[in-house]
Amino acid sequence: MRWSNWFRRSTPKTVRTRPFDEDALTAPPAPTLEQSVEEGMLLAEYATRMAVKNHIVVDTIQYGNDFDPARHTEEAAGILRELASEQNEAAGRIDEELQAATGLRGDATHPHDYRAVDIDNLTLRKSAALTLAQQLRDKADSEEQLLALVERGRQDAWDDVGTAIEAGLDALSGKEALRDDYEREKPARLKLLIWRDLAKLQEERTGY
Repeated sequence: MRWSNWFRRSTPKTVRTRPFDEDALTAPPAPTLEQSVEEGMLLAEYATRMAVKNHIVVDTIQYGNDFDPARHTEEAAGILRELASEQNEAAGRIDEELQAATGLRGDATHPHDYRAVDIDNLTLRKSAALTLAQQLRDKADSEEQLLALVERGRQDAWDDVGTAIEAGLDALSGKEALRDDYEREKPARLKLLIWRDLAKLQEERTGY
């Protein structure tokens, strides 16, 4: 008796895959000097903005000073010059690594064991560090660019303060947060807080 095909146990098919060939991978393009410097400048500007933001918050809220951009440009310039010095130091270390790697063949024994094959990469890193250091010093010497950094730091500071105030309103709202019109009314309550409570705080600190 011949059983129907649907009673027969099917034999799983094996799928043959090719072995992984690392040599078949396409090497990513090497970064250019311009790309390396641009990326470094973006990171440096972000770090400076965050430091200036904190400087503004402490100066205006903790110490009660009025916001004056001139009070913070010196802070921004100091940070930029400090970052420039770090890049100069990095370029010096890379130069030592270049001298050690020149003419050195064979395989590296650890990540910082540079050989002759790494000369181009080390040269690019050194050039990027020196170029970035110069651009950071130029920015630190530019009053216009410093004021732009301070303004962005002021906006970041206000965003942080506004978020903290909204969080406080949410925490104090209790059941009010469940109302359908809660989100619609929150901007008005925030303005009321600024006009009334912050004005009262200023009066207590300044006497007028």
